[in-house]
Amino acid sequence: MKKKIIAIALISGLVFAGTVSANWGHGKNRGGCGQAGMMQNQKMYQNLDPETKDKIAQFFDDNQELRKEMAVKCAVQKALMNSEQPDVNEVAKVTGELFDLRMAMREKAGAAGVDQYLGAGRGKCGGVRGGSGQGNLQ
Repeated sequence: MKKKIIAIALISGLVFAGTVSANWGHGKNRGGCGQAGMMQNQKMYQNLDPETKDKIAQFFDDNQELRKEMAVKCAVQKALMNSEQPDVNEVAKVTGELFDLRMAMREKAGAAGVDQYLGAGRGKCGGVRGGSGQGNLQ
């Protein structure tokens, strides 16, 4: 029992550290997906020029499959964590995969020139547009 608790604590720590390091320096709004964060994103989006809005919309359209995969992994992670006896190895595997997907999304955003518009208003699992808050500019 002690080993399971230690393993879960270790994985939670790694998840937290990975999330913090992946998000470091990408904006100030680090709360959940509360109204203040969403309103800030909406105001920011309204102030963008039409060309930038089109570029953001194109980025989200081009990466719909990646966003879907992130949402599925997030749901799997939540289901695993909410089970009566979470499988530590499976949670670690899914968490690592989710982290890799987030990094892939960051890289693609950088290549598309929209990385500065992702990051504010993150939700519990870091979904992107229509997920748990990240990138909800529209």
